Amino acid sequence: MPADAVWHWFGDCAASDSLVLDVTLDGQPIYRSTFPICPVRRGRKAPEPQQRFLSFRFRAAPRRFRAQEGTEPELITGTFWETRGDRDAIKLGVSFATEHAVLLNTNHPARVDAATMTERVRGLRITTSPVRRRP
Repeated sequence: MPADAVWHWFGDCAASDSLVLDVTLDGQPIYRSTFPICPVRRGRKAPEPQQRFLSFRFRAAPRRFRAQEGTEPELITGTFWETRGDRDAIKLGVSFATEHAVLLNTNHPARVDAATMTERVRGLRITTSPVRRRP
């Protein structure tokens, strides 16, 4: 990999390696996605016509995220996007929100060489794992 290369998702990565994204709440799966990743030279990443987002919905009490929010289960939207590529990871932006409030806005460092787990809210785990393409 060239010294000025960083990792990127989607784009021209279709025939390359992948990352598996798993989101669980209290050990129960609520979202899973596999997306392509590839190294690109810094500054040579082609601009995409529109930023890519991975989004999903689930029901949970907003109070799990913020104490001042409601205790009754509501529809919560989870969204992931690429914020930056690094030499050994892709930094993913992460947001969880109800219709009326942003409950969590954070980052998850998705390493391309090892599994990575983030738990910013008790019981809500974000895990990414690399899947290597066979030559």
